[in-house]
Amino acid sequence: MHPDQIVELLRRAVRERIILPGQSLNQDELASRFGVSRIPLREALRTLVGEGLVVMRPGVGAVITELRGKELEELFELRLQLEPPLTVAAVDRISANDVAELSSILEKMSDLATADLDGWASQHYLFHRRLFELAGKRHALRLVTQVQNLVEPYSRVHVSLVGAAQHSKTEHTTLLDALRVGDKNVAEEITRNSILDALARLKNAQQASQDSDDPLALLLVDRAQ
Repeated sequence: MHPDQIVELLRRAVRERIILPGQSLNQDELASRFGVSRIPLREALRTLVGEGLVVMRPGVGAVITELRGKELEELFELRLQLEPPLTVAAVDRISANDVAELSSILEKMSDLATADLDGWASQHYLFHRRLFELAGKRHALRLVTQVQNLVEPYSRVHVSLVGAAQHSKTEHTTLLDALRVGDKNVAEEITRNSILDALARLKNAQQASQDSDDPLALLLVDRAQ
């Protein structure tokens, strides 16, 4: 198995919370599972360290990054800088086939929203990844993907707690309609407001749990909010 393949498998494992923030990685066990020596595994881990998904701790080794409140807030602010412009750029390049592909993903999200939140979250990630790919901005895509990968494990907890899957159905449908008719202003506004809403919930939760050492505590927002 090539190091790039190992990197992608570990990224997905982190995004989908198969491997949790703060969890240490047993390199011998991973090398055995992937059927490789420790050399390609170490190369893969170096890539993940560069992306911020993994940190190397003396005496411990490779550990999945844990994000605290201010770090998550910073990442959401980065999303505000990256995602609305990418959405606008995608409007100029999107085709009817692209719209059909995104619509198919939304249908899957709708089917999964009540029965399989993990499946919903994976389709949600895919929807936005595909949308940003359409912008044709390689370097911006690389940066936004790194940010999304860091935030995704925490976003999945948030989705399960506040019912975000159901809440976002209308939002995503409206976004797709804007993409279909080429309305840049609406597409940009929906993307920006979605991030601002998530950032506001993050700050509220952070204030309520500022004395907690638990990096997930800040996402334990009252369902009624």
